[in-house]
Amino acid sequence: MTTPLGGEGEQKMNSQPNFDYECALTGIVSESGFPDDCDGLGDLPVGWTRIHLVRRQYNPKWLLIQQVKQNMIEALLQQVPEDLHSSQQYVIGLQVEAQFHSLEEQTPVYLPDVEDVVYISDSGEILGALNEIRSSLALESLPEHPEEEEEEAPQIPTDEGEDGEEEGEEEQT
Repeated sequence: MTTPLGGEGEQKMNSQPNFDYECALTGIVSESGFPDDCDGLGDLPVGWTRIHLVRRQYNPKWLLIQQVKQNMIEALLQQVPEDLHSSQQYVIGLQVEAQFHSLEEQTPVYLPDVEDVVYISDSGEILGALNEIRSSLALESLPEHPEEEEEEAPQIPTDEGEDGEEEGEEEQT
């Protein structure tokens, strides 16, 4: 699992957590942003992406138990005359199931969910790769130059006097 550099809960001398984040694609390290948990991202730097992957997988021990049971049923069926296989298969299966019932009850079918968390920076050099990943996951691409879009936002003109107050304010009071 990838975590912020410094580990979870590790604190520096000033008792302020100061995690750095490492980009999974480029290795770029960024200092943490301002702690703000209103969006659930903690101190993740602005523009960075956190990818949280959770997958389920079979418990290898449970799979092994299933294989042993199958092998036992096949071995026991070989000891029965072939013309009785169809009638004896159910009975032999019950016997084997009974033998392994307690072990199967104690063995989970799946491993606990395997989680990975990776962080991806928004640096221009990897924006194409990040957008390719987002596209393959049916997510909207990020804009090419987020800083320029903010600068191009239209400014609302105001009529201000020399002392910084709007001219219309003096007449209303």
